[in-house]
Amino acid sequence: MKKLLLATAVAALSVSAANAAPTVYGKGFLTLDLNTGDTDVVYADDSKESFDADDRSKLNSNASRIGLKGSEGLTANTDLLYQLEYGIDVDSTGNDKDRDQDQFYSRDTYLGLQNAQYGKLLAGRLTAIDDYVNFANVTQGGVLGGDVVLASFDAPRTNNTFNYFSPNINGMQFMAMYGMDEDNFINEENIAGVAGTYAMGPMNAGVSYIQSSGDAVNEFKKAIRVSGNYAVSPVLTVGALYQNTDLNTDDNENAFTISGEMATATPWTAYAQGDFVNNVGGADDAEKFRAVVGGKYAFNAATTGHLYGAYLSTEAKTTDKTDIYYNDDLVKSVESDGFGIGGGIEYKF
Repeated sequence: MKKLLLATAVAALSVSAANAAPTVYGKGFLTLDLNTGDTDVVYADDSKESFDADDRSKLNSNASRIGLKGSEGLTANTDLLYQLEYGIDVDSTGNDKDRDQDQFYSRDTYLGLQNAQYGKLLAGRLTAIDDYVNFANVTQGGVLGGDVVLASFDAPRTNNTFNYFSPNINGMQFMAMYGMDEDNFINEENIAGVAGTYAMGPMNAGVSYIQSSGDAVNEFKKAIRVSGNYAVSPVLTVGALYQNTDLNTDDNENAFTISGEMATATPWTAYAQGDFVNNVGGADDAEKFRAVVGGKYAFNAATTGHLYGAYLSTEAKTTDKTDIYYNDDLVKSVESDGFGIGGGIEYKF
């Protein structure tokens, strides 16, 4: 009887080891944000009009998600990888008219293989590899302009995509991606890219190049990004990013980011960031500027509090290269200024 029980226990452990349970993970990130601003328009007949945005507070769910991930050993050196990750909106049903998605919308979902010698290959719906060359953006939550790089092309998720990640060799890693034209993120075009990163001591740096097969005006064509950061001291890190984006217009968009993040003797970490974009969206002389200051408070390893404020200004005008429209009316110029403050709680599990 004892031998039978022992054999059963060994068999159960063997099955458990061969079919490891997936890891359940996720986060809820909810903020309360208040934005205000005004817009000045000069119409084609030289008449002028100003619009004031109503001060309005709003709850925002910021990349809240839930997912399953894990791996299964296939050989001594090769594992099968899997991940099913879905976005959720903590504050609503998910029927956001601007996003046109319901709750449990797909984020990074894939199957893949990882080999100790040759690296990792993933297939599914995946984030573009320029996301791994972003060492400057420190914005958080619902900050004005979004917690993203302000470039027109910034790490979209692409359907029917393959991503490859090489092993890390002496701090260097190579990445590549290919998105098939079936139901992809821009007019069913192919998208492909390469990237490389380097980490050594207090420094991180990287470069990425991504190109699509699209050729329509104002449609993404290609983007090159260079980014890095440096730990000036144990408590202070500075970062920078530059991106040139070709949107099939006469003028390429140029985006710049510079930032700093400083730990304190308390649970607070303070940060500041400046963003400038020229030829926004490929429009001649269109400009965007943002300044952000904020802080993160670590309650514990899983829970972080956030406070931030931001100023955002945009300016565009009709030129011999670009026509500018406001509410479907051709205008000579449009200028906007906005301020925002906010704060919230982020919990990871």
